[in-house]
Amino acid sequence: MLFADDTDVIISSRHFGDICWVSNLVLSHVIKWFAANKLVLNIDKTKLNILNNSPHSALSIVSKEK
Repeated sequence: MLFADDTDVIISSRHFGDICWVSNLVLSHVIKWFAANKLVLNIDKTKLNILNNSPHSALSIVSKEK
């Protein structure tokens, strides 16, 4: 998704290895697209967020402390 000067790429897979492979492929295409359109990817503002909704994921553990 491209919004003004922000670009988001959403990649989904059940396998982490697939996400890594596709992320690298997409990033190379994004860099080429930016260059073709005379834009620069600002690495300092580039972020990678990995979200995992697996019941075995540390991200899905909810603290029950009161």
